[in-house]
Amino acid sequence: MTKDEEDAVKACADLAGRTGAKEFQVGYLHEGVPSEQAGWYAYAAFKGARITVEDKPSPVEACDALSQKLLTGAQCQHCRKLVTLDVAGAFAKDVTLMNGTVWTAAEQASAGLCHWQRVGQRWDRGCK
Repeated sequence: MTKDEEDAVKACADLAGRTGAKEFQVGYLHEGVPSEQAGWYAYAAFKGARITVEDKPSPVEACDALSQKLLTGAQCQHCRKLVTLDVAGAFAKDVTLMNGTVWTAAEQASAGLCHWQRVGQRWDRGCK
């Protein structure tokens, strides 16, 4: 793996830990095939829940997809705004946060946006 690919995997592991995951794993399902056909997956396990992405062509793509899944629809715990990965904005819909709280689209829209991006081995919040 290149340095940037290693950074993407480390950033995902760090993010999973910061979201309260008790376990994080990256792996593949199929042996004896080219790496891009191995069916890479990544998951973060929480108390009572597991968030998984699967069938990706590389560990980096699995980790990036998991990071996006963990951040999409989330609430920044620092500024309380809706997390977005796109500087152009975010799509709000009713979501249930990891703590069980329902956060409506209207509440998210009124909260504003906090743009997150991966910088090296870490996902950084925009409200620093």
